[in-house]
Amino acid sequence: MTNKDKIRNVLNIIFMIGAVIGVIWYLTKDRMVGTYIILIAMCFKIAESSLRMMK
Repeated sequence: MTNKDKIRNVLNIIFMIGAVIGVIWYLTKDRMVGTYIILIAMCFKIAESSLRMMK
């Protein structure tokens, strides 16, 4: 496992946790804050995807 793969795995884990928290927040509390949490999580996924494309 290369260093790039480790970084991709960490970014994926951050994305998954952020997406779950964002959806729960969106459905139970404030929808605007939940949307922001999901958008921030998507930034991590975009970073991971761009690392994957550079491979």
